[in-house]
Amino acid sequence: MVAPADPRFGDYQCNNAMGLFKQSKKEGGKEGWKSPRDVGEAIKSALPSEAADLFAEVNVAPQGFITVKLSSQWLHKQVAELFDHGLQLRSGMSQRIVIDYSSPNIAKEMHVGHLRSTILGDTMANLFEDLGHDVVRLNHVGDWGTQFGMLLEYMRKEEALDGEASSMVVSDLQKFYRSAKEAFDEDNDFRKKAQTNVVELQGGADWARTAWNRICEASRKEFDNVYGRLQIQGLQERGESFYNEMLPGVVAELQEKGLVTESDGALCVFTNVSETPLIVQKADGGFGYDSTDCAAVQHRIREEKANRVIYVIDNGQELHMRMVFSAAEQAGWLSEGARLDFMGFGLVQGQDGKKFKTRSGEVVRLRDLLDEAADRSEVELRKRAENANILLDEEKEAQLKENAESIGVAAVKYFDLRQNRNSDYRFSYDSMLDPKGNTAVYVLYAYARIAGVLRRADFEVSSLSTTDLELTEAPERALALRLLRLPDVIAQVEDDLFPSRLVDHMYGLATDFSSFYTECPVVGSDQQKSRLILCEVVRRQLAYCLGLLRIEPFEQL
Repeated sequence: MVAPADPRFGDYQCNNAMGLFKQSKKEGGKEGWKSPRDVGEAIKSALPSEAADLFAEVNVAPQGFITVKLSSQWLHKQVAELFDHGLQLRSGMSQRIVIDYSSPNIAKEMHVGHLRSTILGDTMANLFEDLGHDVVRLNHVGDWGTQFGMLLEYMRKEEALDGEASSMVVSDLQKFYRSAKEAFDEDNDFRKKAQTNVVELQGGADWARTAWNRICEASRKEFDNVYGRLQIQGLQERGESFYNEMLPGVVAELQEKGLVTESDGALCVFTNVSETPLIVQKADGGFGYDSTDCAAVQHRIREEKANRVIYVIDNGQELHMRMVFSAAEQAGWLSEGARLDFMGFGLVQGQDGKKFKTRSGEVVRLRDLLDEAADRSEVELRKRAENANILLDEEKEAQLKENAESIGVAAVKYFDLRQNRNSDYRFSYDSMLDPKGNTAVYVLYAYARIAGVLRRADFEVSSLSTTDLELTEAPERALALRLLRLPDVIAQVEDDLFPSRLVDHMYGLATDFSSFYTECPVVGSDQQKSRLILCEVVRRQLAYCLGLLRIEPFEQL
C-alpha cells in the first residue's frame, strides 16, 4: 500500500494487480482473470471481515488499481494512540550497525565536500539508534600515507616541528602541505627524504610519531569545532593508521585463499566488479588505500561483529568501494550474512552548476559556510525584530545571535538533507533561508506556531482526553493521515538510506498543519480540545523528526 497518486480517490493505493495479472498469464492464466481489474476485484473479495473496521471504502479502477479510504473510527483510534502513548518505533530485529562517515583529512581544513557525508551519516546513525539498533559511528580520517612524509620533511626544513600542539593551526598545516607537495614534485632529494620519513613513521620512530601526533591533535581541535556546531556527537575517530599493523595479515589471508595475483611486482586482487584490480600491496612492499579499506571491512565484521556496515562516501568512490565489497565476499568475510551498503552522494555545486568554490577558486571551508549562513540568518532576525518594534537589550541581543547560529546551521543541514543524496545540487543561501517552501525555516516556524497555539489556549495538555477528539473537517483528516505515514517513511529510510524521505515528510506535515491552522480555528472554538490534541501530536512528531536531524526546535521565533 502506498500513498495515492491523487488523494481525491482514496487514502492509500495498491498497485499489485497489474503485476499479478502479467504473472498469471505467464503461468497459463488458470485463475481466469481477463484483465488487471479482475485481479483487483479478486483482491477486494478476499479481504477479511476485519477489514470493514479499517476501510470505509474499497474501490477498483479499470486499470486494476485498488484505492481505499480509511474509516473515521480507525483513524480516530490511531491518532488517539499517538496522543496517549507517543510514537512506538522499533525495528523488527536489533542489529549492530557500523556507519563510516565524515572522514576529513588530517592537516587539512574541513570543506563543503565533508558536509554531506557528515550530516547524512549522522542522521542515519540517529535514526538507527532510535529504532533500537546498536550503532558504531566511525570517522575514517585520512591520517596516514605519503602526504605525511612530505609534510614532516617540509616542517622539519622550516623548523616547525617543535612546540605544543596547541600552537599549531590547521590553516598553517594546509599551507605547509601545499608547499610540501610542490617540493615533492620538483625536488628529488626532498622526495627521497619524504619517502624515508614515511618508512620511519610507519616503523614507529619517536620523532616522527611525536610530530605526527601533534599534527593530528591540532586537526582534531578544528574538526571538533565544526562537529560541535553541527551537533555531531558520538563519532569515534578510527583513521587509516588504526589498520596499519593489520595490513600484512590481511594480505597473507587473501593469498592463502588464492585471491592474490602478482602483477609487475605488485600483489593484486581481481574482482567481478572491474577489470582493474585492487592493489593490496605495492611493488615496493608498501600498502595503500586498497589494502587499508580491505582491512577495515574485515575488522568491522570480525572484531566489531557488525551485521551491517554503511559507507557514506561521495559517488566518485563507488567503484572502488564495490571492488572492496566484492573482495570481502570472495574472502568469505560476509559468510555470516553481514550486509555492506554504499551510501553515495553527489556534489555540492555553486549557482553556475560547477563545484562550489570561493571567488578565488578555493574550496569553500565548512566553517566559513556555516558562518555565512549564521550571518545571513542574523540579518533576517534583526529585520523581524525591527518590524515588530522589539528593542534589543543585552539579553535579547545575545539570544538573537544564538538563534541566528541555530537557524543558520539548521538551514544548511536541512537544505542538504532534503536533496536526493545521489544527485548533485546547487548551494543557495537565499533558497535555504527562505521562510516559504521546503526549508528548515518554514518547518521551524510551523513548530513555533503550534507552540504559540498551545500557549494561547492556556490549557494543560496532560488534562486533555482523546474522548474529545473529532476528525470531521477535511484538513483535520489530512493532517491525521500525514501523521500516520511516518512509520512507513522511517521503515523505507531504514532500508534504502534516503533521509530526504524524512525531510519531505516533515515538510508535508508542516504544510498540512498550515492548511489546518488556516481553515480550522483552534483557540476559543467549539472543537478547541479536539484540535489542541491534534496540535500536540503534530508538535511532538515535528520535534521527533527535527531531533533525528539534530535540529533544535524553537518555542517561539
